[in-house]
Amino acid sequence: MSVDSDRSTAPPTAVSSARETERLTGMVESKSKKSVQVTHSMSGPMKTKKEDHEHYYNQEIASELQFRSQIKVVEEIDGEEVDMTPKPIQTNVHAEQFMRFNLNFLQQMSNLVSVHSRRSSRRRSSMRNKQSIDDLMSGINLETITFDRSATDKGDEEYVPQPFKKSFVKITLRKSDFFALHSQCSSTAAKGTADGDEAERDNRLYDFLTAGKGKVRRRSENQAQTDTMLTTTRAVNTILVTQATVGSYVSNFEMYDTVHNMHRKFSTMRSLQSVAKDQEAQTTDMLDDDEHKAQHGKVMSEMEKLLSSAEFRNAVMFMGRTLSSNMNEGGMKRFRNFQKIDRCAPDVKYTYSMKVLFRLMPVPSRNERKAVSDISFCRSNGDIVAVAYGLYSFSSQQVPESGSVFVWSIKNPGEPERAYYYQTPVTAICFSPYLPSLLAIGLYDGTVEVWDVSSLSDTPIAISQRSTSPGCAPVVAIRWIKQVEESNSVDFDIDPFLSLSQDGSVTRFRIIKSPFLLGFNQMTLERVEGHPEGIMVPIPPLMTCESNRHPQGLNLTIHPVHKDIYYVLTDEGCIHKCSINYQHQYLEVLKCHDGGVNVMEFCPWSPKLFLTCGNDWYVRVWIDGITRPLMELTDEMTPVHWASWSPTHSTIIVSVNRETADVWDIRRSILKPMSRHDTDSSFNTVAQFSNCGRTLVVGNERGNTLFQALNNMPFEPHFQYDELEKSIFKAIGNDQELLMELKSIGFFGYPNKSCVR
Repeated sequence: MSVDSDRSTAPPTAVSSARETERLTGMVESKSKKSVQVTHSMSGPMKTKKEDHEHYYNQEIASELQFRSQIKVVEEIDGEEVDMTPKPIQTNVHAEQFMRFNLNFLQQMSNLVSVHSRRSSRRRSSMRNKQSIDDLMSGINLETITFDRSATDKGDEEYVPQPFKKSFVKITLRKSDFFALHSQCSSTAAKGTADGDEAERDNRLYDFLTAGKGKVRRRSENQAQTDTMLTTTRAVNTILVTQATVGSYVSNFEMYDTVHNMHRKFSTMRSLQSVAKDQEAQTTDMLDDDEHKAQHGKVMSEMEKLLSSAEFRNAVMFMGRTLSSNMNEGGMKRFRNFQKIDRCAPDVKYTYSMKVLFRLMPVPSRNERKAVSDISFCRSNGDIVAVAYGLYSFSSQQVPESGSVFVWSIKNPGEPERAYYYQTPVTAICFSPYLPSLLAIGLYDGTVEVWDVSSLSDTPIAISQRSTSPGCAPVVAIRWIKQVEESNSVDFDIDPFLSLSQDGSVTRFRIIKSPFLLGFNQMTLERVEGHPEGIMVPIPPLMTCESNRHPQGLNLTIHPVHKDIYYVLTDEGCIHKCSINYQHQYLEVLKCHDGGVNVMEFCPWSPKLFLTCGNDWYVRVWIDGITRPLMELTDEMTPVHWASWSPTHSTIIVSVNRETADVWDIRRSILKPMSRHDTDSSFNTVAQFSNCGRTLVVGNERGNTLFQALNNMPFEPHFQYDELEKSIFKAIGNDQELLMELKSIGFFGYPNKSCVR
């Protein structure tokens, strides 16, 4: 590289020439700065004119540019000289604006200094422009800044600064395409070659720019707002788990050996079965022999002993689960909600449909047709459900002679896990919410039993006796209540439960250290006289005398918050509010239906809101404190056997009558259900929601229990209580009197608007 100059010698390298150029440029800047300092030091007004200053600065810049034009930088590239002289900076509009602004600023500063000297006793006057240096520099790029010189020529008059107003600037941000500014890939080359020399030169240049003297250069910093990226360290990463579906074959012997080491028992069973077949094949003459009779009896006793062993029954149960899972795999996955619908799915339709997952069909005994009388899910394990088989309608012409209770597991819909058989029909069952393994069973003859389903014993924990529970009417409902802490409650370790009989008597049972239940007569209902609060039902003019002064009890409901409050539903259409602390009297009576009240269910999002369904074809929604129903849902002229709030949607109600199951959505309409589904050819009896709330279990008179999945349902609202309250106010908007009563109640939900079941 060479430099031609008439006034100086050529520098030895290009770097020195570049430094010389920067020195010359800095010299021009230093001169400009010195002129500004001299101007600031002036105490009086400037005597030169604006044109003289502009001429002076232009002449100085022209002289410096003429000096720089004499310098020429030449670099040899591939044997040729290339001109590398920096080009002069072109004067543009911004430079002229800056020079003009600088001159105006100097003149204004001189005038302000003179004003300050004359008014030294007064407060210092603020500058004409109150903006900072950064704001002034940024304003130069936006527009030309001019000053009002007439304001400074007024002399001693009061100077009133005027705020500077910028013009409106509209900025539109658009997403641009991604492009790479720089990409430097690593490469390897042999030393001594052309590629190797080029790599070494590139490395030296990189070190010079990053760690050497070349890093001291002018830089500009830019900031941008980007999305926050959350990162994790390698220590928290888990090992990749791979899953695969493989097929394998396991024989019956291997499964039995794996469970409880049943190899010896299987060999014994085979030998006993072969001996039994040989004994049956012999003639009756051989059976007359005493020796053969004794051997046959021994074989049968060994088989009965084997079948009654707990290990053998567990092995059969585990094997049945394995085989049943192959046939009902799809229904099990849907029941456990393995495949949930994505909220962003484009093909979502709200059709409120139902799909049968599987059905529980018990083995009939004595060739009798027993209806499903009650259903109860285990509170701690939603896969376990108890189904009672016996009598549902007490006006039935034919009463079955026996009953049974089967405890099913969703893991094996083909065979029950536990089976309890009775000589009378079963009418009511209920799992304990406090000790989930306890199951209370009520029979048609008034007997009550408590079983422990976790035990393989064939004996119940406790059973009622006639001395403590003299009633012989059928038990229609059983509900567990929370144990009241007492000073002398050492013997009462298990929570008690209430039993409602058909004759209107409520009995309170306790489980004590005895094979018998301890029962107390809690309440005996009396028929209602006159007009109770609630709906208006006309009384016939000729009132006949009832043969029984006690109403018929139909169902029991426990208050979700106050555990000492329970409600008794009767065939008169009334709800009797009672307390376990007050015997033989009730707190309140509410007329809900013109007929029997079958079910009363509280809303999971409100301890004051509840619904009732009855034989007058209506499903009514009530709130505690108002004796008028908020809503009335009816669509068919048939009694409603069961109704309940959906545990997953606060505005959805499901009702079941003899033939269909209706899905109501009060957020959309209260005049007709969103969907109606025919469950089975047989009449429906009872129903129950699963613990998750996405499956409806319906029993019928044939003894079948259908698990129906609720599909194509709306997505759950984020604020369930708010949506429920909004729907209720919308439904009663036309009734101003009822609307005022509801507003006077205020907030009627749980704390924090939570869901409680």
